[in-house]
Amino acid sequence: MSTPTDTKNARPDNLLFHSHIEICRILQMLAHERTHIEAEVGEHLAFKAFMLALDLPHGRFTTTFSPNKEANSALLAFPDAVEFTASDSQGLLYSFDASSPEETQIDGQPAIHFNLPKALLLHNRREHLRLSTADDLSLRCVADAEGFMPFESHITDVSHDGLGALIYDVGVHLEPGAVLKGSRIITPNGDAVTADLELRHITSAQLPDGTTANHAGFRFIQAPSEISQLIALFIQDMDKK
Repeated sequence: MSTPTDTKNARPDNLLFHSHIEICRILQMLAHERTHIEAEVGEHLAFKAFMLALDLPHGRFTTTFSPNKEANSALLAFPDAVEFTASDSQGLLYSFDASSPEETQIDGQPAIHFNLPKALLLHNRREHLRLSTADDLSLRCVADAEGFMPFESHITDVSHDGLGALIYDVGVHLEPGAVLKGSRIITPNGDAVTADLELRHITSAQLPDGTTANHAGFRFIQAPSEISQLIALFIQDMDKK
C-alpha cells in the first residue's frame, strides 16, 4: 500500500485533500513519526505538541499537551477550530484544522483529542495557503445499475489507491463482498463514469440532517479510465487553480 510520501518527487507543490482515506493515512504517518505540530491560539499563544495516535472509530486524533500550561488552557477553552501545521521526516509541510479539543489520557499520560479534519493541505511552498473544507462534497451514484437491484447513493471519497466510500439508504441491505455492477458515478459536469464496486465494510452513519444511512467502504474492481478525474475531485492540485 502506498503512503503519502512514496511519490514525493512526483507531487506538485500544493495538494489539497478532501479524501477521508488519504487524510487518515497522512495523520497516521504523522502519529507514527510522533511529529511536532503547532497552532496559534488567539493572537498571542502558541500551542506546541506532538502527534500521538488516531482513533478512527470515533473520528479523532490525539496529541500531547503543550509544555505551555497557558496555551493548553486557552486551547481547551477556544470556541473555534485551530489550524495546525506539521512537517514530516522528509520535510513535507502539512496544514489542517482541528476542533472540539477534549482532555484524555493515553498510557496514563495526559493528552488531547481533536475531531479529524475535513481537509488537509500538503504544501512545499513558503506562502501560507488557506483550506477549503467542502463539507458537502459528494458524487451521485446509481449503484448496481447493471445488476439486480439498482439504487441511489452518493460517493463521498475516492483515494489514490482506488478505495472509496459510499453512502446509501438504510433500507438497502447488502453484505461485505457484494459487487455493485456497472455503477454509474455522475461527475459535476454531468458525465457518467461506469465501474464495478466491491463493498469491503459497512457501518451506520449519521448525516448532517440527523438521519441515519449506511456507509460502505469499497474498492474499484477494475479502475475505470476516468479514475484520475474522480480522484482529482477529492485530491486537488492547487497549482492548477
